[in-house]
Amino acid sequence: MDAADWNARYLAQPDAWGTTPAARIVSEVTSAEDAGLSVGTAIDLACGDGRHARWLAAHGWQVEAVDFSEVAIEQARDKDTDEGRSGSVNWVVGDATTWEPAEKVDLVVIGFLHLELESMVAVLRAAGTWLRPGGHLIYLGHAAENLGRGVGGPQDPTVLPGITELARGVAGLEVVSLRHDLRPAGKATAVDVLVHARSWLDR
Repeated sequence: MDAADWNARYLAQPDAWGTTPAARIVSEVTSAEDAGLSVGTAIDLACGDGRHARWLAAHGWQVEAVDFSEVAIEQARDKDTDEGRSGSVNWVVGDATTWEPAEKVDLVVIGFLHLELESMVAVLRAAGTWLRPGGHLIYLGHAAENLGRGVGGPQDPTVLPGITELARGVAGLEVVSLRHDLRPAGKATAVDVLVHARSWLDR
């Protein structure tokens, strides 16, 4: 799907993903903070209408939230508020396969971005270079195994990563976690895949 397709989808179905951040992303960010990651600057890449960026900002992060759908970014801005939070969000229209930040950051979150597998690997590799020493990269998406064993998500196997693709994407980083994640989906179970990595610190 290109940006025009996603613009049409967001126009037809606002709040397509709900307003609550994915529980696994919340837990991974929280565990990183508990392990010593200082709240600082973050990128929410392929942010959609911004549920993860807003959660990060509510917890003090200074977030750059990027999506190639102009409609998604417009909806995200409309939902955004600075009330009662110490962080902030800068909403940016940009393509996840080509966009780059101006400076290195402490955290990159990528939630449910699905591309042709080689493009997905390339995006993860690029995102790893955006991290400061000790910075964290978290990707969560529908797994290849979801097609036969789970429910929901894309039905195109060419955009569903497995463990192997994510491992290739974070080669050179310190891997914190790389696994499948089983997620309740009504009366069924969805199969997601997670990688959580960080840039090496000098020892």
